[in-house]
Amino acid sequence: MDGCRKLTLAGAFLFSGLVGCTSTKNNQIAADAPLPPPSTKNSIYVPEPPDESVKKEGPLAASTLLLVANMRVDAVAKDPNRPAADREANLKSAREIYQDVLSREPRNVEALLGLGTLYQVSGEQEKLKEIEQRATTLHANNAKVWEWAAVRQAQAKNWEAASNSYHKAVKLDPENRLYRIHLGFTLARNSRYAEGYEWLSRSMRESEARYNLAKVMIHNGDEDKAKMELRLSLRADPSFKASTEKLASLQNSGPAERSDIQTASHEESR
Repeated sequence: MDGCRKLTLAGAFLFSGLVGCTSTKNNQIAADAPLPPPSTKNSIYVPEPPDESVKKEGPLAASTLLLVANMRVDAVAKDPNRPAADREANLKSAREIYQDVLSREPRNVEALLGLGTLYQVSGEQEKLKEIEQRATTLHANNAKVWEWAAVRQAQAKNWEAASNSYHKAVKLDPENRLYRIHLGFTLARNSRYAEGYEWLSRSMRESEARYNLAKVMIHNGDEDKAKMELRLSLRADPSFKASTEKLASLQNSGPAERSDIQTASHEESR
């Protein structure tokens, strides 16, 4: 037993001595060591190449180009007071990008929709219709394309065409709540109130659906129908404040004031 203890102690001292000596020696080597050698097939150290040594060849990705083009069209659309020269330069640059991408990828959805939006901003309505036709033909099963077409048609107050496009978008993506709501509003703007309510009620409470339908009726100048819808809204939820206030404002306004309200409503819808 004593022999084993002596052997164990001796081993421990020997181990600690080796560690101490190795540590000291390694510290000295580390202090005097040169920088790592250049990379070879057997080396572990691989230095990062400088940026300028990386050559980038070929055109930019279509997604990058389209992002730039979309930003330029948006800039023009959001600033009607932009100088004419600057406006035209941005639209020309964006147009060239869209057409370049489409020359390489004729079915590119983002390029088609971007070019269509450009035509809307520039007021080229016939070309916009051509893009709508082209996009919906090439991508007839793409709900996003039909929704895009519906928005442009609604902005042109072509309610029938917009309703048809929203119907197709909803059919392709029935779980999309926003599509259902927009379809309801579009049908209502076309005075198809029963259908509009049906779609609105699929995405919101009855009181909310009837309140929103009443607002569209006011836009359309159907004030008496709006009052009826507001009463039905309050029957569904007597505590619905928005309907209470809107109904009171209609009942308390005189003929001249109601005319002003309708005019303002029509202006808002444009």
